[in-house]
Amino acid sequence: MIFKAWFATLLCCASSEVGVADNKALPPYQLENGLTVVLNPLAPSDQVSVVVLFSLGHAHDPLGKSGRAHLLEHLYGTSATAKTAARDVNQLAQRYGHRFNMQTGYDYTVIAGTVGTDAIEDELEDAALRMASLRVTQEDLEREVPRMLLELRNMYGGIPALAGLNHVRNRLLAVPADGRYGGADEHLDGMGVDELQVAWRDYYKPNNAILAVAGGFNVAEIRDGIERLFGSIPTGRPAPPQSPARETRTGTVTRVTVSPVTPHDAGVVAVGYAAPQPGSELYAPFLVVVSRLWAEVQGRFEPGKPPPVYYQPVDDPTVIILNAEWTDTTPADSVLDELDERLQSALTAKVTRGDRQRTVNSMAMLLGTVDVPTTAWRQNVYGLAFSTGRRLQLGIDGVSLRRAIEETADADMRRLATSVFAPSKRIAVVIEPVE
Repeated sequence: MIFKAWFATLLCCASSEVGVADNKALPPYQLENGLTVVLNPLAPSDQVSVVVLFSLGHAHDPLGKSGRAHLLEHLYGTSATAKTAARDVNQLAQRYGHRFNMQTGYDYTVIAGTVGTDAIEDELEDAALRMASLRVTQEDLEREVPRMLLELRNMYGGIPALAGLNHVRNRLLAVPADGRYGGADEHLDGMGVDELQVAWRDYYKPNNAILAVAGGFNVAEIRDGIERLFGSIPTGRPAPPQSPARETRTGTVTRVTVSPVTPHDAGVVAVGYAAPQPGSELYAPFLVVVSRLWAEVQGRFEPGKPPPVYYQPVDDPTVIILNAEWTDTTPADSVLDELDERLQSALTAKVTRGDRQRTVNSMAMLLGTVDVPTTAWRQNVYGLAFSTGRRLQLGIDGVSLRRAIEETADADMRRLATSVFAPSKRIAVVIEPVE
């Protein structure tokens, strides 16, 4: 849902200058217990988004426990606290409508809710209670594990548009050697209440967290409230090291048979590459290629269909995946060739001033390369809080990134073609539905 909304926003920004903002995030600060806080007031706004980001994700799952971070995300948002009862996803929808998000990434977890300005104190208190006094029970596991297993079945087979993405990502990323991105069924079934409660107690604490708040609020009152609600929460242990990863075998094509939940779904061909990480030498040139690919598929993204280009600069900056539907009336190799041609076209063209400007503009809302007007952010206060927190987590400075994009040259494209996008670095998956 988030990807679809932001994909459309990015494309609409890609062909025009972004205006000057009249709002600025305040400098981040830390409480004594290690909680990092970043505030982004919007005046006026009738909504506030409270986002908690932990530096814990799929990569931190212990061997034999893939999916632990994913399961803890579910439990963190739904288990009881010292003052509130357990709740299920339907009750979350009643509380927030569609304005909440709980997701686990490769190396982070986010728990977020957006409320009216009159409910900000309650929302901050709820966030603090979950960090201070979460109470995981067997009933919570019996509620959330089946929901996770269904989610994973859809991710890897039930919905072909998702299956292509997830099978490629699972093969590309350095997930724990015996596990699966998002969790292996047998690993989830073997997790108990005690170990999950201990993992929450040790790691889901202020020293591993960023609290990002955006929307309409009084800065002095919010700072006082955060200190009062979060300041006494004990500091946790440092995030555990990432588990030993299995060897990634690139340069392969794998055919995967799936059983879709919807009859007659088309198959998917997905081709993926590991993306350069923020701060690396080829990161800015890589974003130029992403911007070209986005511009080439503008208007072709359809809900329920595989995204023609999957790259999420803050949600999932680990991989880039090109996708296309296919049926058995067309050879899968032909579709693979078309995807490769699309990529080569984005890599071989001479870098122009327009390329650089489009890239700067298309990355404005997520990566801060250009200030975005307050009027735009009022429509998406969650996006403002989340992207500000993730940029801090990823170490991205929008001004420096813009400068690097503006210095991108043709030689950088050639280096990308022979390193990041070399055929030997590719993972291709053909998703073949069966009735």
